[in-house]
Amino acid sequence: MTANEVTPPNRRRVWITLSVLVVVIALAVVGAIFVPPLLAGTPSPSPSATPTVPPRDIVDPDAPRPTQTPLPAPVESDAPFAELTPVEPDQTIVTDEGIEISLSKLQAVQGEATLAGETSGPAIRATVRIVNTGSEPLDLEYVTVNAYVGEDRAPAGTLTQPGGAPFEGELAPGASAEGTYIFSVAEADRDDVTLTVDYLFGAKIAVFRGDLR
Repeated sequence: MTANEVTPPNRRRVWITLSVLVVVIALAVVGAIFVPPLLAGTPSPSPSATPTVPPRDIVDPDAPRPTQTPLPAPVESDAPFAELTPVEPDQTIVTDEGIEISLSKLQAVQGEATLAGETSGPAIRATVRIVNTGSEPLDLEYVTVNAYVGEDRAPAGTLTQPGGAPFEGELAPGASAEGTYIFSVAEADRDDVTLTVDYLFGAKIAVFRGDLR
């Protein structure tokens, strides 16, 4: 067999090999272009929903509320701010400045941690109602509500959910407004809870204290 008779088959095998390589490279390029977007667009399975605990009213919001003008509480030498004497959670405080403060709703809820430092768990949701019966507008941006547990008044943690809605804006004379605040309080610690409302710079802080079980 001569050399001229062997060359054509060898040449055909070379061309076949090159053709296969071109096809493989083309498929690889197509895969690199189209596969990642398809994978990125695949929706991830949604997490299972966390069971919700319905709120439970601690104080009947429709019950009549006695009105009381508390006297200033004795101020210890190291106390930074003066307070009014504590009243029961179902009472309304009337201050010397013509401001009425009450807890229009108290509910036991399951707190939801949504911000840094918050802890999910049993909580109390307090809705504070303020009525301005005075002659001057009240700056609601100043209002601060805090909660404490026990005789030694250990501070309760704060939460924003579910349903937190702090006071904001200005309250004109004759108008009323509500703000909602959530505090982490274990069920075992609710026999002695103190809620304070600091509503005006220089004024004595309104204090509610009682059994919130």
